[in-house]
Amino acid sequence: MTGWYLGALAFSFAGVVTIDARWKVALFARERRARALTVAVTLVGAAGFLVWDAVAISRGFFGRGESRAMLGVEVAPHLPVEELVFVTFLSYLTLVVFGGALRLLGQGTRPTPEVRS
Repeated sequence: MTGWYLGALAFSFAGVVTIDARWKVALFARERRARALTVAVTLVGAAGFLVWDAVAISRGFFGRGESRAMLGVEVAPHLPVEELVFVTFLSYLTLVVFGGALRLLGQGTRPTPEVRS
């Protein structure tokens, strides 16, 4: 079944977006700055992972194997299109988990109480 891996990534991405929309911890945060920061950090994180992949590919550590689960489309030698989606998903997921953890620990977007001396 060609392309099911990309479908699984899209399904997982949609699930994380749904969680973020419900709890408003990253992209759906109320603050405009938080939304812009989410986009920027996700793109920088994905770019960092892609540089890591490029270095590993150039040194022979990574190679693309054949799999019926993947589309077979490469954006560069040994770099399938699914990798672009995966590293973007991983970066966004990290922000959602981090934002959720801050919220659970009481350090999230709620205002902190003032300390009185």
